Amino acid sequence: MRYRNINGTDLKVSEICFGTWPISGHGMGQVNEQVSIETLNSAIELGINYFDTADFYGFGYVEELLRKVLGSKINEMTIATKVGLEQGKNQSYRINLKPDYIIRACEKSLQRLQVDTIDLYQLHWPDPDTPLVETAEALNRLLESGKIRYIGVSNFSTEQLNELKQYIPVVSNQVEYSLINRQVESALIPYCIDHNISVFPYKVLGRGILTGKFDRNPTFAKGDWRKEDTEFQKSNLKKYLNLVDKMIPIANAYGKTMSQLAIAWTLRLPIVPSVVVGARKPKQIEESCGGSGWEIQQEDLNRINQILSNNHESLPFS
Repeated sequence: MRYRNINGTDLKVSEICFGTWPISGHGMGQVNEQVSIETLNSAIELGINYFDTADFYGFGYVEELLRKVLGSKINEMTIATKVGLEQGKNQSYRINLKPDYIIRACEKSLQRLQVDTIDLYQLHWPDPDTPLVETAEALNRLLESGKIRYIGVSNFSTEQLNELKQYIPVVSNQVEYSLINRQVESALIPYCIDHNISVFPYKVLGRGILTGKFDRNPTFAKGDWRKEDTEFQKSNLKKYLNLVDKMIPIANAYGKTMSQLAIAWTLRLPIVPSVVVGARKPKQIEESCGGSGWEIQQEDLNRINQILSNNHESLPFS
């Protein structure tokens, strides 16, 4: 495992960040807690020291599970959690970045994780109903009290980042970015490079499409949101899988899987210290770790770019 620094911090994190949403039981079907525990332990054994979660994941369940598995080792890890999706009735939620809610939510996350300080506290989604200056006020209070060390955001635009930076230091932005979704390349990534803000890509495997293991007619378990996603509609999925078929030989030439190629491609950018990769089974996180610690040669990056360029017009999110 290779490690990189998050810009503007003293946090040195593994290139593979364990994204805990898939083990929350929320949106990807039911999970087996014992298997989740085994998967987290495998991640630790493989050298992962960076875990990304949210109070929304299982409405607190995953934060408690992390503490259960990591125990006293939690202070040796970098823990990032998120705030901003408030639980409602019957598993519903709403975006809420009001100051009083942020303060309450942070206290609850600290209690569930059983830590004194959260390494990286992230705003989960922008809240159109709360001025950023008010949100920043609460975050500043948490910084000054020592309850959080650094502030990050998730799914923020350049405009939102630009405003928030006027009030508080922002060290990172977690965004969807992969071989099949490159929308952030046009403005957001250049902005983050210019302002020394680390980028943490998520959905780097296209929610499974880039593993090379999907067929043209996948089936999903009850509770798996992917069956409703645009990417998995038959016409779109076929286009994506045709693209994957063209890139698998490049992965094979390195003795790597398609998943590992997709991860290494995302890590090619110096502004990306770590990619957020979910896993539900030990073998999945083991495979993902094979995406760290190696580089794709320039000629192959050029080949990948040509494949993507040739298919740009036909892909919904490229």
